[in-house]
Amino acid sequence: MTSAKLKLQGGSPVALNWAFDTVRKGGTVSVIGAYGPLFSAVKFGDAMNKGLTLRMNQCPVKRQWPRLFEHLRNGHFKPSDLVTHHVPLEHIAEGYHMFSAKLDDCIKPIVVPSPA
Repeated sequence: MTSAKLKLQGGSPVALNWAFDTVRKGGTVSVIGAYGPLFSAVKFGDAMNKGLTLRMNQCPVKRQWPRLFEHLRNGHFKPSDLVTHHVPLEHIAEGYHMFSAKLDDCIKPIVVPSPA
């Protein structure tokens, strides 16, 4: 059965492969949010040979949209009210740790790209 018949989304494996290539041996690669590359294009053997820890989770975003939009329409909050922290891209490791460990009441961080 093909991925088209199953309506599976294929993402680019490039970023995940870059993470596998650049993380130190025994390091951790975290995938946050929705990600769906074809598994045959992801270098899982390289990750295994380096002894990497893979951490990932899927967010049920589509299921939450109706309730979120209802709260927005009713004026219960503004989108900016959800953001608790702004994390510069160059400090992403510290930002992820802060989010993961719920330090400093971090609930919804936004990653801010580095200036070009």
